[in-house]
Amino acid sequence: MRGVASTDDPIENLVYTYWMTVVQLLKNGIPWEAIQLLSEGEITFIIGILSAFRQKEEEDEQRSMSKLKF
Repeated sequence: MRGVASTDDPIENLVYTYWMTVVQLLKNGIPWEAIQLLSEGEITFIIGILSAFRQKEEEDEQRSMSKLKF
């Protein structure tokens, strides 16, 4: 691995994506033991929810910053 998945090597891309997903879940407080038991659909659902929370937080922060400018 060179730090970024190579689109030329599907195996490398799969491994890179797998570990990026695992790290994202771990960083969000999901225990390793739970990650191992989750289905692909459950992981996709959780990542979607986490992304929605992150987007909401960013929007709230932008609104808060714009209020301070006026």
